[in-house]
Amino acid sequence: MDGTLSASDAIALRDGADGFGGGNAFFWVFALLLLGNGGLWGGNRGDAVTSSELTAQINANQIETQLNQIALSSANNNYETARLVTEQTGQLLAQNNTNLINAIQGFNNLQQQISNLGAHLDTCCCSIKTQMLQDKLDEANAKIVAQQNEISNNAQTQTILNTLGRFVAWAGSGSQSAAATQG
Repeated sequence: MDGTLSASDAIALRDGADGFGGGNAFFWVFALLLLGNGGLWGGNRGDAVTSSELTAQINANQIETQLNQIALSSANNNYETARLVTEQTGQLLAQNNTNLINAIQGFNNLQQQISNLGAHLDTCCCSIKTQMLQDKLDEANAKIVAQQNEISNNAQTQTILNTLGRFVAWAGSGSQSAAATQG
């Protein structure tokens, strides 16, 4: 038996209407105090601790609390680092996507400019060919006009000579030719 009375033991010891066993009530209260706490003079000291053991246990609890706080701080730092890395990774991915979109738009714009350059070259070549043909046409028309003028001048000269009848030419010296003076 460990020295404590159960509730059924305390009821069995009761022998009066007042619930304390009559005149033995003081004795039973005293006995319960002695047996319940291991005695007033030290009795059973199995649960007692010395001051050095108490200090060691308090120090161990403080160290455990500090280690838990360090572990919690480390976990919070790890979480914050992971969060910052994730945030930075997201920003880098967004920037990379923006750069890719800009590059694609640049290539599309370059392709459009090359296409426009091709159309401009086609137009330019056609304009040059047209201008060359126009120059040849203008040159041919000028020759035709010159030849028509020559034909017209020849025809006018023939018409004038035919209208005069007989014609005597002067020599280059300013005097009449010998044929004109004899006649």
